[in-house]
Amino acid sequence: MRKWMLGLLLQAGMVVSVSAQEQAPPPSETGETGTLVVEIKPFTSEQELPAKAVEQLKSGGLEWGVRDGKVVFTMVGKQFIDFPINHMTRYGQQESLPLPAGEYRVTGIGLEMHTSFSVKKVLERGAFFNEDAVVFRIEPGKTTTVSINPVIRKDAIFGSTFYVPTLMASVRDDAGETPAVALNVRGPASIAWPQYTGPLKFVAK
Repeated sequence: MRKWMLGLLLQAGMVVSVSAQEQAPPPSETGETGTLVVEIKPFTSEQELPAKAVEQLKSGGLEWGVRDGKVVFTMVGKQFIDFPINHMTRYGQQESLPLPAGEYRVTGIGLEMHTSFSVKKVLERGAFFNEDAVVFRIEPGKTTTVSINPVIRKDAIFGSTFYVPTLMASVRDDAGETPAVALNVRGPASIAWPQYTGPLKFVAK
């Protein structure tokens, strides 16, 4: 039961347990476009992992989507998200797509692991939104890279059989690279699942 629930909640490859149609934003007024590259680096770990966990992580990746000037990376299963999560980029790979020039904002949807036999309870206790964690621009005729470095933190695996990569995101363009920001770590600005009233949470009608 627990394995079934975790599979329902989590994106494939983002969390492992050793016990176990493109929609882009509307064109800019000038019709100019640039290129977004989403680069997912190979996962690393600050501590040696069990062989089974390493094998599972090697086949994993990150699911994300982009629409209307918003880019969303999620660790919660996309059936619970009201947003087109239609890209899956594996660790060590990258994907590029043309986008209208303009400002884009990145939201990370995180999930802290809690044991429960209720999907609702797991979401209420563990899921949260980091809105506008990263802001960048697509410039006409230029390439902007959102680089994600998935790191298994040493302090996140002590005494646990679950291995959750921390997604450190930075933006690289002609001006250089920004400091990395964690997309899926709960902080003061995070909005817990029950308190979130924005458009990204799917609510059955």
